[in-house]
Amino acid sequence: MVASSQSVYRAARRAFIAACEAAQVDSIARLHPAKDKDGKPLFMDCAALGPRLATRAVLAIANNLAGSALAAALLKANVVLPPDGRLVLIHALDPAAFARVPTDPAWPAAMLQAVATEDLSKVNLLGVLPLGAASLPTLPPLPPARIILLPPATDSAGVAAALAAIFGN
Repeated sequence: MVASSQSVYRAARRAFIAACEAAQVDSIARLHPAKDKDGKPLFMDCAALGPRLATRAVLAIANNLAGSALAAALLKANVVLPPDGRLVLIHALDPAAFARVPTDPAWPAAMLQAVATEDLSKVNLLGVLPLGAASLPTLPPLPPARIILLPPATDSAGVAAALAAIFGN
């Protein structure tokens, strides 16, 4: 039996939140204005590792099942960040698109702006990493940083290479 798109979104979200809890990382949920096909709410979830005042960061963005699995695996991997490094994970940047329901095209950029303001305010080198080969929306103005659009990561080796490009590990 093939799972419906909304059950795939919900299962992926549960796995991401469980990975956050297992890694003892708080996640923040942002309610999307659209509803799932079943009438339930949709959320973009965000988790940050490393110091809030970090000067280097990777913003890893998942917006599909493959990206979601990579985000959860990254949390399970216990990544060691440099003292001035921060890793911000976004799960379901556009949860309506993930769940395959009509969406507001301006919403992802607005949420990226909110995340940048809250989690990346002191960053001067920012790597933006699409997880699972998902395309990114047009990026909003982000912090006054040098921004590197990293190649999409489709596996753990791609994620490791992206982190090394920013953090030099």
